[in-house]
Amino acid sequence: MAVLNIAICEDEDMELTRLEKILEQTGFTVNKYIFNNASDFVKNFESGKYDLILMDIYMPGMTGVEAVEKIRKKDKDVYISFCTTSLDHAIDGYRLNVERYLEKPVKHDDVREVLERALSRRMTIKRRCIEFGKNQSIVTAEDIVFAEQKNHTVYIHLLNGENIHKIGTLDNLSAELGGANFFRCHKSYIVNFDYVVNIDRELFLFEMTTGDSVPIKQRDYPQIRNSFNEYVFSEMRVNK
Repeated sequence: MAVLNIAICEDEDMELTRLEKILEQTGFTVNKYIFNNASDFVKNFESGKYDLILMDIYMPGMTGVEAVEKIRKKDKDVYISFCTTSLDHAIDGYRLNVERYLEKPVKHDDVREVLERALSRRMTIKRRCIEFGKNQSIVTAEDIVFAEQKNHTVYIHLLNGENIHKIGTLDNLSAELGGANFFRCHKSYIVNFDYVVNIDRELFLFEMTTGDSVPIKQRDYPQIRNSFNEYVFSEMRVNK
């Protein structure tokens, strides 16, 4: 069976011990990463590192909800389950794409179900990859916020804040990326609609989750705005 990388953010020793024991009993092979508070977890979080996050909601300092809000800015796909004694944050869970709740004290069957779903997610997600030469790493398209071309070099801005580059053109990159979420909004820019949080209609800019701004070709603004709106509505229908 495949190995699952699981992050556990839990400040109660008794609950943590119970959860770890249940994980051992499920028969799944797991790598566990334990965090006693949300702040440390957010500081050390890396997109793509975990297959599942088990997040306590009520912790001193940063709450689980606040932590997941920050995590979702870096990784929109990772499977997350809240561990809690209350369902008061159900709306927050829906907003942040939290898959389900584990009610404390957690139960074996519920934990096993979450592990099965996380494994299924990992096995079925098709991640489009971009290669950067023989000696460089592969980048998943889902981690690209936007790309820009300067002369004969394409600069790619990633969700984790890194910027990488490769020799080439936006035309070639666009062909590699595919997908309705990537859109040529300017002769020098490709934007990932999944990370747009707002459109500045006066300055003709897409505002991104990372705080970056991506120019929109002014002459084509109405068409580009409509394309973005159509994409958002189509995603809402799919995820309904």
